[in-house]
Amino acid sequence: MRSSLDSLYDFVAIGELADTTRQLLCLNLEHAVQVHGHTQGVDRVAQIVLQQARDYLSRVREGFVLSVRTSDVTSKAELGYLLERVLFDWSQLKKELGLTDESGQLHAHAGMNIERVRDQLMAFGMAIVALGALPRLPDEEVTFPVSQRQPPTYADIPVPQTPAEILQRIEELEEIIWQLAVSAPAEVVRRRYDPLRRTYGFFESSAWLTRRESRRFGVKTSTQAL
Repeated sequence: MRSSLDSLYDFVAIGELADTTRQLLCLNLEHAVQVHGHTQGVDRVAQIVLQQARDYLSRVREGFVLSVRTSDVTSKAELGYLLERVLFDWSQLKKELGLTDESGQLHAHAGMNIERVRDQLMAFGMAIVALGALPRLPDEEVTFPVSQRQPPTYADIPVPQTPAEILQRIEELEEIIWQLAVSAPAEVVRRRYDPLRRTYGFFESSAWLTRRESRRFGVKTSTQAL
C-alpha cells in the first residue's frame, strides 16, 4: 500500500513534468518568433518530453472517465456527447479494471489495479484544479511568449463547468501536444493560437500550483532549466 508520502511525491512529479513541458514550449515558441517562423519539427529530447506530457494527459482522461456520473450531466445532448466517447456503467468499469469478478465481489489481487485508479484520479484532480486556477494565475507568473495581449494574461480563459466542457478541454490539450510533436511550432501558433495558449497556460498553472503547495508541505521541487 502506498503511503501519503508516496502520493505527495507523485504530486510533485506531475508538477515537475508540467514545468518541464512549459519550459520546452516556451523555448520552442521563442525560437519560432526569432527565426520568423522558419523552423523544423521538434528534436528527440522534445519528443520525449511531449510523449511524457501525452502520457500524463491520458491519465487525466482516464481519471475523468472514472469520475464522471450521469447525475453530473445537465442535458440530453451532453449525455449523448459523453456516451459516444467515455461514459461507462460504473459496475462494468470496475470489472474492466479487474477490481471485481462477475458476481461483483472484490478480487483479492485488486491492489495493483486500485493503485492504478488512484494515479488516474490524482492526475484528473490536479488537472481540474489547474484549469480552475488558470484565469486567476498572477500576471507576473504568465510567461506565454507569443501573447497577443500585453501584458500577457489568462484572465479571459473560461473555466470548464460541465462534464462535456471538461472533456472538450482535455481533448484540446491532447490534440495540441500531439500537434506540437508533429508540426513546427510556428505552424501551431498560426493555425491554433487560442488552443495553444490555453494548453501552455494549463501546464503553467499546473507547475505554479505544485510549487506553491509543495512549499506548504516542506517539499523542495526541482527548478532546473532545460
